Amino acid sequence: MCVSSAQDRDRGNIVRQYSVHLSTGTEEIRIPVPRSVYQEAREETTAIPDAVTAARNNDFLDDVVHRITDASSSPLEALHAVHSFVETIDYATDPESTGTTEYIRYPSETLVDGEGDCEDKAVLLVGLLSRPPFTYHTGLVFPPKHCATLVARSDLPARSLSTDPLTVTVDRTEFVYLESVAAVPVGHWAEDYGERPILASYTDFWNIHDMGALIASAEQALKGDSLPPLRAYT
Repeated sequence: MCVSSAQDRDRGNIVRQYSVHLSTGTEEIRIPVPRSVYQEAREETTAIPDAVTAARNNDFLDDVVHRITDASSSPLEALHAVHSFVETIDYATDPESTGTTEYIRYPSETLVDGEGDCEDKAVLLVGLLSRPPFTYHTGLVFPPKHCATLVARSDLPARSLSTDPLTVTVDRTEFVYLESVAAVPVGHWAEDYGERPILASYTDFWNIHDMGALIASAEQALKGDSLPPLRAYT
């Protein structure tokens, strides 16, 4: 998927055109983002909980999901379409795309900007999978220096799961790991990151999974003068 050079605006929307790859072939879709929603997001000082709340509550994503999944013939194909859509949005680090050390985009910003880092793309995937027809129970998961999406295992189509998927249990709910930065099966790590300890997750609240590894990662971040990025998570 790529963003076209067309950046037209109509009826109060900022419109972006994407190529979506489905089993039936590649389709061009127009994604309208309300200008007011985008401008409001740009004015927010964002932390992970704020971004997740916005992702789950942005009603305009209902239309985005339907535009992506309209040609899908099954819930499994719809999941693959949305997963692929987010994965193929251009990856860009915050210093590259915003000139700041850490900036967490709302879904409206990622769609309009046509790029984002792992947090931005994972938050967008949370938003899309939280909306109809999915209405999945979602969250975020944090290995060192990375972020991915979580979806409750019971919500996922059985055939969507890879063999022996990576799972994370939060408050007796088993979640499955979904990458948003690489074309890997549901439950697999992205090759660029490899298997790393799960430090924490955010569902409806923060959950610590490996306190020792989390403290070590925080100490390393502080030694590298990364206090602003740490603040962005809280």
